[in-house]
Amino acid sequence: MTITQHMPVSALQTESECIIRSLGSNEKTAQRLAQMGILPGTHLRIIRVAPLGGTIEVTGDQGQSFALRQQEVAAMTCEPVAMPLVSELVTVGQTYKVRTLLGGKTFRKRMENKELLEGRRIKLQKNNSMRILIDLIDRDSQIELGQGEAKKIIIEVISHESGE
Repeated sequence: MTITQHMPVSALQTESECIIRSLGSNEKTAQRLAQMGILPGTHLRIIRVAPLGGTIEVTGDQGQSFALRQQEVAAMTCEPVAMPLVSELVTVGQTYKVRTLLGGKTFRKRMENKELLEGRRIKLQKNNSMRILIDLIDRDSQIELGQGEAKKIIIEVISHESGE
């Protein structure tokens, strides 16, 4: 079961993905988005966020790139699909699957040594400003990650239930 929600602008990070469910109640904004080809059901991926957060570069289903204003993204209702492990949308107790490890060879080797691999199911146990504790569901073990490591781990939602 998935949850449709407003994607907070603060949750927009590189490599986040969502499916648009509604263009919002502002008719002018909805019309502008529709003219660009952004319609309900469109799968968007965040490519980059401007340093001051004014514009957000996204790609759509067909590989087309768009620069959207913060207000346009904030107006949409969407279903989160994938996000970095440090995203504010990641909730303690939910089950996720590791989609991608963005780091280089050394980072990937370090994650392999911790048995955190692409496709592995995980559950967030604790998230504070410095350390993140996760359960490796298939291995029945826990690992601790720093914020820098967690930013390079893209996860996807597979369950919104806290008890699995």
